[in-house]
Amino acid sequence: MAKATSAAFAQIVRVGRKRLLNQRALARYFARAQQAAWAVGWQRASGAIVDSHDPHRYGVCLPSNVTLAGGTARSASYPAYIPYPLRPYPPLIINAALTGMVPRRERVPHVPVTAAQIVADAQACYEAGATIVHLHARAADESPEWRREGYAAFIPEIREQCPGIVVCVSTSGRTFSELEKRADVLALEGAAKPDMASLTLGSLNFRDVASMNSPDMIRALAERMAAAGIRPELEVFDSGMAYLAHTLQAEGLLPPPMYVNVLLGSANTAPAQIGALAQLVDALPADAVWAAAGIGAFQLPINAIAVFAGGHVRTGLEDNPHLDHLTRTPATNAELVSRVATLAGMAGRPLSGVAETRATLGLPASSTAG
Repeated sequence: MAKATSAAFAQIVRVGRKRLLNQRALARYFARAQQAAWAVGWQRASGAIVDSHDPHRYGVCLPSNVTLAGGTARSASYPAYIPYPLRPYPPLIINAALTGMVPRRERVPHVPVTAAQIVADAQACYEAGATIVHLHARAADESPEWRREGYAAFIPEIREQCPGIVVCVSTSGRTFSELEKRADVLALEGAAKPDMASLTLGSLNFRDVASMNSPDMIRALAERMAAAGIRPELEVFDSGMAYLAHTLQAEGLLPPPMYVNVLLGSANTAPAQIGALAQLVDALPADAVWAAAGIGAFQLPINAIAVFAGGHVRTGLEDNPHLDHLTRTPATNAELVSRVATLAGMAGRPLSGVAETRATLGLPASSTAG
């Protein structure tokens, strides 16, 4: 058993490091490893591997009130040092980033850009298991729209069609640099008011353009969010951004629980490697709720690693236009959410419902933030 399980998890590591991997091949690898996952817990933070038949063999002593996976009873509370899946996974939160600022229909045929398309995609992702939608508004020519009216055209309908879903809007500095433009969406009220808004914790270079986020801008946006009763959805692309989260938390600008998207694989930021993800997660405040996203070809491997490691997931056409990067098959948002739900099933991990997601993120139970 030990030999088979070691081989299965070694295969997971090799898959995670491979840049371009056929989706079906990855699914086969994880399906093989899943059988071992029920008997062997793996948690990168501690490096511990526990055999359910002989945990002491690996130096892990379990309390007498804890029954391992597959036993007849389970403790309501597991010590943090017991690795997943022996310690039950938290329900998986799936965040669907539907549109972004860059994709256009000419090259990404299924990206939603009109209000009706965004509502329809949000509903399809909700039905597939997403409980957060990360939204960008677009103008008639498909260019990014900062005005609050652009968001008001679809947020109320999303709330109507997807009861309880967490609505997150963008304050990105990739196209708009002025505070008043970036913060305009934070002034929405009533059914159009967002639950969360993105807050990137530093400047960064994308492939061809810089996204500028000065310390003053970051603090100003955080203050506007706090005044409006909108929680930040933090975006972290490198270790400096992770460390800034500690400072802003100490200043009272980031109320707990902190939700962080760790984004890997962009051209000039942290690479899509297991070690980089582990480093960034370790650099965050200990109580942060983290989700991982991979850009482009890295989306599926990074999503899979996050599922099995106990984190949460961001997926969607904002980050990746393809279902399979070897064949370059165009994806839909719902398909990208569905494959994350499939990975969760392989891990034996439940999906978070809207009530669980709201409780985890410290949001009110009502689907209308106002």
